[in-house]
Amino acid sequence: MNVEFWMIFAGTVFAVSMIPGPSTLIAFSHGAQFGWVRVLVTAFGNAAASILQAVVAGLGLGIVIAQSAVLFLAIKYIGAAYLVYLGVSMWRNAANSGVKLSGGAVPDQGFRLFRSGFLVAASNPKAIIFFTALFPQFLGAGEAGQLVGMVMIVGIVAFSVAMIYGVLGAQMRALNITQSVMEKIHKTTGGLFICSGVGLMATKS
Repeated sequence: MNVEFWMIFAGTVFAVSMIPGPSTLIAFSHGAQFGWVRVLVTAFGNAAASILQAVVAGLGLGIVIAQSAVLFLAIKYIGAAYLVYLGVSMWRNAANSGVKLSGGAVPDQGFRLFRSGFLVAASNPKAIIFFTALFPQFLGAGEAGQLVGMVMIVGIVAFSVAMIYGVLGAQMRALNITQSVMEKIHKTTGGLFICSGVGLMATKS
């Protein structure tokens, strides 16, 4: 495959990934609360989930999920419930959103950031359906090596997009805005997560 092929594929995935959603919101929130360095962990979690979804789609399991209404709905409602839970947690903890943690203040902070990035990205079963529909447009028969490259690009793009939003959040943190404003931002982000979860539950597809 030539460079143009990879640029078109990467550009397509990047354009879709840049659309604001739960994964970008969590990266922005972590950037605003903890700074861009800690967002690296969130971004790795996001990328790991995206790679897993791409692999599932590449192996054909995306078709199974798309055709199994029960399985798809189960994944959708579990993911939606997690988004609502995360949104409620962010709303309740908004008062602590402006606290700047030192490097060793919370030993398991890195794991929790990775877990949040991973679970938020993995909670959307439609990503698997998207990759299932996208890959055949670029993948030729018997091109196993090409599929590996496409999955790697998905991971790189997912990481990059999370970092873009994370850095934007970190820029807001760098402005040293007041605690009350930070609380409002955190509550707004939490509210958006709740709306995303409820909206996901309400959708029929």
